[in-house]
Amino acid sequence: MNKRFTLLSLAIVFSICAFIYFTQTQAFNANRPIAHAQSAYGVRVVKNVRVQNYNALGDNVSYYDKVPQRVIAVGEQINETLVALGVEQNVICPVRYGNPFYKPEPQYATGYNKIKFQDNVVLNMENVLAMQPDLIISGQVLYADKKLKSTDFWNKRGIHTYVSTNANSPTSHTKKETLEQECDFILGLGTIFDKENEAKKIVADMQQDIAVVREKTQALPKRKVMIIEMLGKNIVAYDSTKLAGDICVKLGADVPNFSSGTIGLETIIEENPDVLFVVKSGGNPEEAADFFRQHPGLQSLKVVREGKVYGISLNYTYNSAIKTGEGIKKFAHGMYPELF
Repeated sequence: MNKRFTLLSLAIVFSICAFIYFTQTQAFNANRPIAHAQSAYGVRVVKNVRVQNYNALGDNVSYYDKVPQRVIAVGEQINETLVALGVEQNVICPVRYGNPFYKPEPQYATGYNKIKFQDNVVLNMENVLAMQPDLIISGQVLYADKKLKSTDFWNKRGIHTYVSTNANSPTSHTKKETLEQECDFILGLGTIFDKENEAKKIVADMQQDIAVVREKTQALPKRKVMIIEMLGKNIVAYDSTKLAGDICVKLGADVPNFSSGTIGLETIIEENPDVLFVVKSGGNPEEAADFFRQHPGLQSLKVVREGKVYGISLNYTYNSAIKTGEGIKKFAHGMYPELF
């Protein structure tokens, strides 16, 4: 009788323990949505570029098996792009270039203004290794011997790199920069962070804006557009090989090409453009435009007389990412102010 009672008691105890283990396991699994999402992530293949000493060396194909959680993101517009995709919380080290005139677009301002930028961080090899990132997002300029060496250096250590490719020297016209590259950059981020729908919506909106402009302006005379920037005492020309020029061409403009990256005032006079955009990095675009609006040697130009000299921030023309959409609208408004 005692033996039978003992066996019965043990059976009851084991049953209770099994029930407790089962219910606790179910509760634990139910509270693991991130792990579940990661398991459904699969393997993502993302094509980008290898960079060394600021130069692109060719394709870089990366394989992702989970959403990056320890991201270093460099550049105001790159961080704003991550806000637009809803993944800014994955960034452990947000860095900006420090343009005091940079403003996030209104729909992203709340999220962007909450970012705790690490303005005093030095992005060198030692500091970045200590952060143990799983992804570095930046322009090409970050990969130089005195900064972060090469993308290969990080990839060999299991750290992904994702580089914006429309980031060549303003005076270089050897590598074509295109709107499609900016679209691919955004779509690639969507793939990496499992935000494909959000990325596709951003790109589709940009393409739709261009289609609307082309439709509304197909019967209008083609505008001759020049895009320039003062770098020191030199005037840099952004022709159709640069992102800004490519956008304007897609909007229906005639953008003159130049064999050299720099031009003189006489070239502007000779070209006699219908619209002149003046790019400014890290400063007030309107002040940059005023230099040409008020220049004594340009007062006879129709573009000056008609008030069609516009300042535009570099953020809309270089490594533009999420700023590309607003850049399209700014160029369209300058080219066709009567319509947009």
